[in-house]
Amino acid sequence: MAKFKDILFDLDGTLTDPGAGIVKTIRYALDELGVEPPAGDDLRWAVGPPLREIFVRLLVPHGKADLADRAAAIYLASYAASGAAESAPYRGVERMLRELRGDSRLYVVTFKNTATAERVLALCAIGRYFAAVAGNARLADKNDMVRELMERERIEAGSAAIVGDREHDIAAGGKNGLFPIGVTWGYGSRAELEAAGAERICSTPAELADFLMER
Repeated sequence: MAKFKDILFDLDGTLTDPGAGIVKTIRYALDELGVEPPAGDDLRWAVGPPLREIFVRLLVPHGKADLADRAAAIYLASYAASGAAESAPYRGVERMLRELRGDSRLYVVTFKNTATAERVLALCAIGRYFAAVAGNARLADKNDMVRELMERERIEAGSAAIVGDREHDIAAGGKNGLFPIGVTWGYGSRAELEAAGAERICSTPAELADFLMER
């Protein structure tokens, strides 16, 4: 029996590993603006946060924070064209979704724009498990995105949970009355998730499925 009627999932770092495509596209956008990009290994932190936040942080040291919106636009165009295809589902995720779908309604809430998120889900062959996908071009507060999805789909906070690998996911869930669950196989640390208020932290999709199915 499922613990929650509705479950909201983050996409990047929770359902799929987008690291290679995101890092490559960030570096491309910076290069297009004449800014020397950091090494790929130094951009791991950039998987998950809102896109504008990422570019402001990267451009401030160069005195070019005013170019953050332009960098985001370059990124979005390039990622849609090629970067999205480099995402892959984490091992065990599809099995988890298959088990959950029978008893819970599943959703995706992501900073990606909706069309790109749906493309990633299709490429990873897991789109069929979700009742709806809510995206917003990686430019908005996830708290607002979650609230709008809840209103549109008539999701009741008391019977719903949110699952994510970064503090933004956990904070958005807490602000909207959802049960916040952190996962450590993505890009956020256990310390980050705990500090954000995660009420449960799982280390594998199988562990998450066991918790959500009350096994």
